[in-house]
Amino acid sequence: MLEQWAVIVHVLGWVFWLGTDIGVFIACRYAERSNLSVETRLTLVEVGMILDRLPRLAVPLVWGSGVVLSTHWGYELIPLSYGLILSLVWLAVTWIIIFRQPASRSHTLALWAQTIIYGGVIIGMGLGATLLLAGGEIPLWLALKWYAYVIIAIAALAVEKYFAPVAAGFQELAGQGASDEINTRLKRDLRPVYIAVLCIYGGTLVAGISGLLKPTL
Repeated sequence: MLEQWAVIVHVLGWVFWLGTDIGVFIACRYAERSNLSVETRLTLVEVGMILDRLPRLAVPLVWGSGVVLSTHWGYELIPLSYGLILSLVWLAVTWIIIFRQPASRSHTLALWAQTIIYGGVIIGMGLGATLLLAGGEIPLWLALKWYAYVIIAIAALAVEKYFAPVAAGFQELAGQGASDEINTRLKRDLRPVYIAVLCIYGGTLVAGISGLLKPTL
């Protein structure tokens, strides 16, 4: 029964993750446009940030359901109980980051916790996939899924870092209105964010395709 629910959460999680994130990407691209009014650009950013909640919440759900499915297929990344606890903690941390005020202590602690979790994913899944694949203990398709999640985790940390000046730029836009200087700075600051987001899309596609091709890999 748990495995059946895990399949549903895993598939729908990927769909919401990638599909909704494309909406965020498009909203930010339009918010760059200097020919739109300031009110329209800020509304697009606000809509994009609301949409961004779904992909953020999907990350721990997809990971946790993946742990369940890997264990069901006989490939244990970590003990199932630990995986479920970690995914719930990860989900709670993400919830706090989304819905608590950025200046609050809980939000700051949640950001640190998220960094630690992503660091664990990068090291644990990257090293684990390499060692298990080399020893013939997991198939290539599953190793590719793990590597894809490593790429996603690195890119997610990059987005957190590079989006801070973008948020400050839009706040300046709201307070001072549009200017050539602000518009130019926003375009420049958004470039590394777009690159990181495209890496996330690439990781999700690799993970999804490798799962579909698992009988042949």
